[in-house]
Amino acid sequence: MKRMLLLLLLLSLSCSAGALEIAGVKVPEKVQAGDKPLVLNGAGSRFMGGMLDVYVIALYLQESKHSVAEVLDGKQIKNVTIWFLTPLGIKVTREQLLDATHKLMSENIGADELQKLEPSWKQFSAFFDGIKEIKKEDKLSVDFLPVQGMRVAMNGKEIGHLSDAAFMRAFLKVWLGDHPVQDDLKKYLLGATR
Repeated sequence: MKRMLLLLLLLSLSCSAGALEIAGVKVPEKVQAGDKPLVLNGAGSRFMGGMLDVYVIALYLQESKHSVAEVLDGKQIKNVTIWFLTPLGIKVTREQLLDATHKLMSENIGADELQKLEPSWKQFSAFFDGIKEIKKEDKLSVDFLPVQGMRVAMNGKEIGHLSDAAFMRAFLKVWLGDHPVQDDLKKYLLGATR
């Protein structure tokens, strides 16, 4: 009986470990945002042309939340981490990354709000001035801290800081808005199982 329970425990551990690997990326169950520990809320991969995984994205919160309103709550500390999977032979430039992000933000917020966020958009874009190309295995990490603001890091090195809470919400709407970049990815980030 003890052997059977041990075997079941080992099997359940191996299954849960496998659930955290997406498109070859091992997604951690926990991260730190500032001095706060966060837990994985959900993760998934972005497909292009229905065939290629171009990145894996994970959303981390202080405690699991399953609605967009709860996740976008400005009092909630959160982290979004993106692991780029740039397929061989395909180059992604800084401009392509920013153009796609701006387009998706504009599809998920009104024109008036987008115009109000223009100064913050320019500041955010400037964070990437030293980056010419997004390479395979590059990791973008964005912390959302209610008091300090939005901290952006590339491969563990902070590249910028922004205090506009409205911009933080608009940025998250790329994946969680009414017109997300990919419908199933929105569900996975909100904790849906595969």
